[in-house]
Amino acid sequence: MQPVGKSLHTCVNDDVSRQSYALQQQPYPLNIVSVMPPSPDHIVTSDAPDRQVWIDYARGIGVILVVFGHVLGGLFSAHLFPDETLTRWMSYTLYTFHMPLFFFLAGLNVQHSLRHGTRSFLASKAWTIAYPYVLWSLIQGGVIMVMARDANVPILPSDLAAIWYRPIGQFWFLYALMICHIVAALVRRRALMIGLALLSFAIFCALPARPDLALTLHHFAFYVAGLYGARLVTAWQPQRGAGWLLLMAALAGFAAAVAATARLSGWDANSLLALPACIFGIAAVVLLCKLMDAPRHRWLAAVGLMSMTIYILHILAGSGTRILMLKLNVPHWPWLYLLAGTAAGVILPMIAHVVLQRLNLLTPLGLAPLARRKTASVPSTAVTR
Repeated sequence: MQPVGKSLHTCVNDDVSRQSYALQQQPYPLNIVSVMPPSPDHIVTSDAPDRQVWIDYARGIGVILVVFGHVLGGLFSAHLFPDETLTRWMSYTLYTFHMPLFFFLAGLNVQHSLRHGTRSFLASKAWTIAYPYVLWSLIQGGVIMVMARDANVPILPSDLAAIWYRPIGQFWFLYALMICHIVAALVRRRALMIGLALLSFAIFCALPARPDLALTLHHFAFYVAGLYGARLVTAWQPQRGAGWLLLMAALAGFAAAVAATARLSGWDANSLLALPACIFGIAAVVLLCKLMDAPRHRWLAAVGLMSMTIYILHILAGSGTRILMLKLNVPHWPWLYLLAGTAAGVILPMIAHVVLQRLNLLTPLGLAPLARRKTASVPSTAVTR
């Protein structure tokens, strides 16, 4: 799904647009942990031994925002959310930062993963990114073809045949992330990587037209920021008082940047003008997640751990909910459809995740990494990979 640009109808369509580690102080309830493996590193590389729970919070926030944005886009395209001005503002606000946030988080543990060797790193990404990209593009595309009469924009067989170079729907993210990982594996010089990131961002801003795959050029910069800022970001822990003040400042900066640049940028959430809002938005999420109290936010960590499954399945769940509500003649109340679609887009994939986990089907379906050979005993309170 393309970010908001000059043509809102082409930018908000949810049907076709878009470890193991010891649990310190038991941050997740055991009844959830026992049936839920760590989210694979498709969304965020998270195989570091000292994985920090705040990253799960950040992934949880990010994937909820993704679902909300795609459901909103689908409703607008289906003429079920008629307020175009409000839709523009909400979409612009979300798309300034929520996908760059995922790329930033994805870069955090890449250097740790590369210590296992380039071949091992790329083999892992082929299974956890490339394989689910192909598999679920075909599954989702096939479902939309079958339900063509109810889809906002039907998918053709030619679209499925072109997924090798033209991603469909939300799967552009997996395609782009795989490119980022390949570049990181092949280019080890920091100066060259930073130079490539700046150049790719500049090229993106200069493009007259931006297909989904071109978003790789934009988001690569945030991936590189996570790659080389990992040590600083993961080591820093804000003090409670000062941290909340910093969070309020970041939120104020974000709100001011959005208000100042939305119309000026032509509602282009990936423009150079939107960059300050992007930086403030990512900073606010990181700050908030580092300040969260673990026992009170276990549910959000659970969402983060299942973020890959949610990202893969949320279009089918959210769009299916909208279609079902229409067939049941549910009154066309925009916010009812928006909230119901968002809730379904998060909760139904989580239920599917737990069921598939119990059936040992997560890995065959590309929703969990291949099991690694155990080198040491794992404490009873650990989530096993």
